[in-house]
Amino acid sequence: MSIRLRLILSYLAMVLVPILFVVISALLVALLFRGDINELRNIYLPPEHHKHLSEKDQLYINIHKVALKQPERLLDQNNLKKIDNQLNHTGDTDLAVRKGNQIIYLSPKLKGLDTRDLPVFGLYGDAEPLEQIDEQFVSIKKMDFYFPDGAEGSLFVVTNANRLATFVRSSFPILFVGLILILIVTNGLLTYFVSKSIILPVRELQKAAKHMRDGNLAVPITVKSKDELGHLAQGFEEMRIRLKESIEKLIAYEDNRKELVANISHDLKTPITTIKGYIEGIRDGVANSPEKRERYIQTIYSKSIELDKMIDELFLYSKLDLQRLPFHFEEIRFDHYLEDFVEELRLEVEGKNVVVNLDIDKAEDYRIVADREHLKRVITNVVENSLKYIDKERKILSFRLSSQGRNILFKMSDNGPGISPQNLPLIFERFYRADQARGTAIGGSGLGLSIANRIIEEHHGAIWAESKLGHGTTILFTLKKAGEHHETDIDNRG
Repeated sequence: MSIRLRLILSYLAMVLVPILFVVISALLVALLFRGDINELRNIYLPPEHHKHLSEKDQLYINIHKVALKQPERLLDQNNLKKIDNQLNHTGDTDLAVRKGNQIIYLSPKLKGLDTRDLPVFGLYGDAEPLEQIDEQFVSIKKMDFYFPDGAEGSLFVVTNANRLATFVRSSFPILFVGLILILIVTNGLLTYFVSKSIILPVRELQKAAKHMRDGNLAVPITVKSKDELGHLAQGFEEMRIRLKESIEKLIAYEDNRKELVANISHDLKTPITTIKGYIEGIRDGVANSPEKRERYIQTIYSKSIELDKMIDELFLYSKLDLQRLPFHFEEIRFDHYLEDFVEELRLEVEGKNVVVNLDIDKAEDYRIVADREHLKRVITNVVENSLKYIDKERKILSFRLSSQGRNILFKMSDNGPGISPQNLPLIFERFYRADQARGTAIGGSGLGLSIANRIIEEHHGAIWAESKLGHGTTILFTLKKAGEHHETDIDNRG
């Protein structure tokens, strides 16, 4: 139930309960005044609704018949005394008869009744209100008729209402106080239950907000209802989970940053130390011959090139990590692109005992949307990584290109030592070297495959490795084909 509906119902209850109490009180007073339920029904319902007449009702009817059909009998004092006795027998009721302006019969209990106290002839209304006569409260029921001589006559049935007046006077303060108490209790209970259903969840949310303010995001927020406060609690819980995830990512990012700084420092220190050592050798005269000095200078130069390449890779990786490297995508035929790359590679490794094989499945569509330069870096990094770790005299690189549904599949296999199963999932992580002991001796920053992975991700592709110790390693990646149904969804970023 929503809070709005709860409040509306509570307000309605606060209004309806007192009204109901007042109505019930009024009915009780009316019942006491009229005697019983049957009499109340007979007074206020038309005759056709009467099913069972009481003795008093039957007596009223008989008196009314006499007044209408035999009015001369109402001149007989003995007959009037008989009727008066019958009325007294049915209750605390007495008879009075008026002819013209004179009272011709008055019950002994109505001494002091004056004709001015009685309703005038012809005034409509069977049930008269309470009247005070001689310090007594009475209810007067009037029946008009005509005497045989044409004189106006009225028959009055007077009921003593002192008990009712006494009851009303004594009970009114009680009823009033009771009404006030009922109002207080009703409003108090409704306020308690409504506030309990609103204040308790609000306090829970206050506690949750305090935990979040203090940085304690491990305490879950329990959603106990489906109303507005329940939706608010659900929103708080989702916010807590997202904040917790964001902080965990921030901590992980900070740890990665520290690790990156440590790895950069370590990898840059090695070539710088070498350069520094050779420079000191030249300065101290260790290179005392032209040939030795040339060798020292050549070593310094190669290490500076290695250092420059490492810095370039670090700079490239940082831009990829921050997504600030511009990509210029265009549609290319990857089979032709790979053929050109392999041809250039064969020229570069000529005379170095490296065999390069190429196998392309024909009659396939190899059109893709890619950045030529960045894609070349991916394949170059894969090739350089393989050539660094192949430990055989005759090195073999085998390229294969095939179609795989809506993707093209690239494979490059080598005849290197392979990678252990536990290390295979880690080779695309930054600064990872499969052979940690020989990593710095072989050279490289450990970022080659990590850079390749990030570039393939920017092409919305996937890259992975397959390897077996002693049987070489295969690097694979897939790229989406370009076609009429495949619009370029990678925007140029610069």
